[in-house]
Amino acid sequence: MPAPFPHRYSATISRTFSSRARVEASPRQELRGGPSQELDGDSGSWSPEQLVLSALGICMLTTFEAFAARDGITLLAWTSTATGTVERTPEGLMFTSIVLGVDMMIDGNVHKVEATLEDAKQYCLVLNSLRVPVVIEAQIHTGDDDEVEPAAEAQIAAAG
Repeated sequence: MPAPFPHRYSATISRTFSSRARVEASPRQELRGGPSQELDGDSGSWSPEQLVLSALGICMLTTFEAFAARDGITLLAWTSTATGTVERTPEGLMFTSIVLGVDMMIDGNVHKVEATLEDAKQYCLVLNSLRVPVVIEAQIHTGDDDEVEPAAEAQIAAAG
């Protein structure tokens, strides 16, 4: 049973050397962070851009799973790829587009999957915290035949 709201979260970010940091949120493993390679960062560190995209992907997965359980959908497999474009804008550097490609295999009440995906989109905390529109492109397979269900393919635009 989830804890009652409000929920509070914290992370500690400590500078390790020039434009590099250690991210800690005990008891989890620490992350090494820094600028993206496009901004002269190294390939071994997680960039803020990668962390935002990863947070979106994890949030959509966990939110979808919660609603899928409610709707009698069994999630057998889920792979998502989040792709974002950062551009200079009058407001400064920002994501101007994000696409979350989702490939899932489901069983159970497969006819409910589009409504379940809509609910996940509506209640995804990270998606709702972004200013950029997010497009979710879902390929949905059933456990019976591993064939794409054409009626269940969805492209859902979410206003951030």
